[in-house]
Amino acid sequence: MMKYYKLCMDFKRENDIIAHYYNDYGIGQNRLNSGIYYKNWDQKFSFYYDKTEGETTSDYLANDKGWFVVSEKLKNLLTVLNTEIQFLPVRVKEKNSKKIHNYFIANVLTVLDALCLEKSDYFETEIPSIGKIYTVSKFAVCERKIEGADVFKLANRQEIPIFVSQRFKAMVEKNSITGIGFWEIKVI
Repeated sequence: MMKYYKLCMDFKRENDIIAHYYNDYGIGQNRLNSGIYYKNWDQKFSFYYDKTEGETTSDYLANDKGWFVVSEKLKNLLTVLNTEIQFLPVRVKEKNSKKIHNYFIANVLTVLDALCLEKSDYFETEIPSIGKIYTVSKFAVCERKIEGADVFKLANRQEIPIFVSQRFKAMVEKNSITGIGFWEIKVI
């Protein structure tokens, strides 16, 4: 049985850049977290950081949008995996020196109906205009519904977390990819 993980930031590292935005040009917080192809990317959007707060680049860049912002190195690794991802170029600028780093927003488009609520820890909320919303604290997935995907999101209003396979984790470790942590999830 393949192991799967919820992707998270590696918070053990110190001095990493944390990127902030000043103008989102109308791109909503969850627009690039929802698993939907983004058609109007015009490359105006930039992230900024202050080197006094952290100046070390990481392959998975922490940011206040909660987007999956990746280096060229991590982008190249993601392109060989079994997943569909849209890569949107983005500049990360140091706010005082104007030093620029080139990154990509990895918009994960593989969304699977693989959540196993019976084995997950969650509570549900009924919102009249939307219906049931599940707030999941511990995820369980049905392996047969994952269809061999290495990077994916879950359907059923669970699109924000990113999940990855054991294969992806091994490639991250082998290639010394920085900024990524993993929380193992239950597989049924």
